[in-house]
Amino acid sequence: VDQIRYFFMREVPFGQDGSYSPESMVSRINADLANDFGNLAQRVLSMIHKNCGAELPQPGDLVAADEALLALIGEQLGEIRRVMQDQAIHRMLEAIWQGVGEANRYVDEQAPWALRKSDPARMRTVLYVLAEAIRNLAIMALSVVPEGAGRMLDQLAVAPEARNFAALGQGGALTPGSLLPKPEPVFPRHVEAEAES
Repeated sequence: VDQIRYFFMREVPFGQDGSYSPESMVSRINADLANDFGNLAQRVLSMIHKNCGAELPQPGDLVAADEALLALIGEQLGEIRRVMQDQAIHRMLEAIWQGVGEANRYVDEQAPWALRKSDPARMRTVLYVLAEAIRNLAIMALSVVPEGAGRMLDQLAVAPEARNFAALGQGGALTPGSLLPKPEPVFPRHVEAEAES
């Protein structure tokens, strides 16, 4: 249900006509949910589980790249509120996925898998920043993909009462040392079943 809801909310402006095909639906689901957001969460949470004893790492001092990512994601709330004045749900999702894209660029640039050997303290900071980014993005996405985003927040040990816009940003920041469950994929890729011959 999450995937179907996401497709229509992203592809069809609210109140207007739209079109779809099975191919466009699978493409959007796999690109945005499985590859972009789902894979981001799975990579980060798996690295935390493997390299930080399944505990949220203790970050060190943030550098400019860390602060820029968190600031950009934080700014999306204002954009979400602005576009939702016009019930432009597709624009809300564009704003959230801009944050998802920046988080993916950040993880590729920072390469925590390489930092594991060269600078473990920096690796822990990068992984914490990414966990915070995922937490904020998942809260923003809850209204459209409640099951998947909810499972992401479960895997970050975010309490049910801390899953609202009031908890975004520093006020609801993740607590280092919190024990996290074993990560599980949230948005699996959709693969069409082959027709029987």
